Amino acid sequence: MWRNRSGALLALLMGVVVGLGISVSLDWVQSLPAAPKLNDEEVNKELDALERQSQALAALAARVKPSVVTVYTMKVVRMSEHPEFDPFRFLLPDSPRDLRQSPREFRRPGQGSGVIVRADGRTGVVLTNFHVASGQDELKVKLSDGREFDAKLRGSDPKTDIAALEISGPNLPVAKLGNSEIVQPGEMCLAIGSPFGLEQTVTIGHVSAKGRRGFRRDTYENYIQVDAAINPGNSGGPLINLKGEVIGINTMIVTPSGVFSGVGLSIPINMAKVVMEELLEKGKVTRAWLGIVFSPLDKEVAEALKLDHGVQVNQIVPGDPADKAGIKEGDILLEFDGQKIADGEKFREIVAKAKVGTTVPVKVLRGKETLNLKVTLTEQPEDTATVRSRGALNRTLGLTVQDLTPELAEELGHKGEKGVVVTQVDAAGPAAAARPTPVAEGDLIQEVAQQPTDSVVAFNRALAKADLSKSILLLIRKRDGSKHFVVVKPRR
Repeated sequence: MWRNRSGALLALLMGVVVGLGISVSLDWVQSLPAAPKLNDEEVNKELDALERQSQALAALAARVKPSVVTVYTMKVVRMSEHPEFDPFRFLLPDSPRDLRQSPREFRRPGQGSGVIVRADGRTGVVLTNFHVASGQDELKVKLSDGREFDAKLRGSDPKTDIAALEISGPNLPVAKLGNSEIVQPGEMCLAIGSPFGLEQTVTIGHVSAKGRRGFRRDTYENYIQVDAAINPGNSGGPLINLKGEVIGINTMIVTPSGVFSGVGLSIPINMAKVVMEELLEKGKVTRAWLGIVFSPLDKEVAEALKLDHGVQVNQIVPGDPADKAGIKEGDILLEFDGQKIADGEKFREIVAKAKVGTTVPVKVLRGKETLNLKVTLTEQPEDTATVRSRGALNRTLGLTVQDLTPELAEELGHKGEKGVVVTQVDAAGPAAAARPTPVAEGDLIQEVAQQPTDSVVAFNRALAKADLSKSILLLIRKRDGSKHFVVVKPRR
């Protein structure tokens, strides 16, 4: 009985408290100022203002749309017999083998967007994306007035996803280019293009952010983020400000579904213009090359060294500029050509924009010593990932490693595994004397000092953190699939 009474009393108290809370909250709501009531004249005035804004946006879109084009592409895909699947073997078992091995072709259409940014007489230049125009067998451009032109690819750059096309025709409308440096989050913007093949589609939104990076490896990114709807087919089309100026080239979306989810990315027009000029002049973009793999400073390392800037060198490409200048793995780069290195992505851009063949000063921290070195820059190779994967002989362990590619995994029996592949072992080095079994070419190193290593960068980072005064524990996977812990005594 007591429990029933106490329960009832508790319920009553809770009811009082809740009732007071509701009363207080209702009093707070009632204390808010009421929305002003407008009479018919005032309502019409506000609606007129909204109508004028709507008409202004429509006029702005109409002003820009003539310079926006739809890019139609065609790729001839050739398919030959797959050794493990031959449909003709079942349909025509007695047919000559040469017939069954003959290549087959089909035409794969594609579509994107672009914008005319220059016209001189009867020749015009169209800016679009690399992933829209590169590698196509046919390129056609369609204008808003219905005219169609064959297009020629003047050049494309995969590292910024920019391509420049050339078309020939009279009275080509040209878009005005703006300044993407002064764009600010919150500004209204328009995206124009052909999503899903729907030509001359206009969407309206805002600039959400600037300087977005980290979406694609080995690229130069500084995206403008927008919430104006961008979908497949918008690629290469312009992002427009309220002055009718192109401030970006729409390139991709961030989405879990494959369609627009509120985050679109646009290449700043200032970056696109620089790339375009080089493409028109040389057909490609020339960038300077240092020949290193680096990573941002770990917070703990930066605090221990009392540094507020710099990047750590994880790998040196043998024979390339940094190697020749005397830069070593484990060094911390503090300055490049007199500029403090505060951001890794900006550092990549600074190096890339430097003039090929010039010699620039580099300030390096090695241990407790600060060094002033000079490096002579060369031209960046087209496939930097392959160059970096060559690896350099690591004197500490006496071996060379490279990233595990699908081809290597298949060849060496490491399919489905993660790690770095040993491509060379110094016969007189520590790895060759590892116990209980020596490290051999083709082995897969999966851990260094109990730290997972799924890339050359991770391998070098783990080794840099290890205590080199003691033996290093490696987890290796042999080509026969067996795994072993081995101990290597580092060379000092």
